[in-house]
Amino acid sequence: MKPNSKPQKDYLFVYGTLRRNHGHPMSHWLSQRNEWIGIGYFQGILFNLGEYPGAVKSNKASERVLGDIYRIDHPKMILATLDRYEQCSIGDPRPHEYARSIEPVILGKNRTLNAWIYLYNRPAKDLDCIVSGDYIDFLESSAQ
Repeated sequence: MKPNSKPQKDYLFVYGTLRRNHGHPMSHWLSQRNEWIGIGYFQGILFNLGEYPGAVKSNKASERVLGDIYRIDHPKMILATLDRYEQCSIGDPRPHEYARSIEPVILGKNRTLNAWIYLYNRPAKDLDCIVSGDYIDFLESSAQ
């Protein structure tokens, strides 16, 4: 996708503390202001960063990050707020831990949408991988 191109509609893919069932106050804020489309996945690898996860792109079709897809009606306001939450707004110190990017995500069995996603923007080679690709499942299994 060209750097300045926009998706046909504005979609957002979230995979960590912003997931619909996470319980974080920002998760609640997001779900109150946007239309939840469903669960989907992104071709990537999910890492445990301690209090939250980070995802990076992958070339392997078998590596998937599970998450929630939202349709966002007021992208300028929503994305500006989320950029501050993810500490990647213009005013945040660099290098940013996350970078917002438009990436293909799969909804259902085969519907591809271009969605905004916050990708981990630092070296990941020494991080612990969440093999399932599902942060909510990882939290639930870690709590047992």
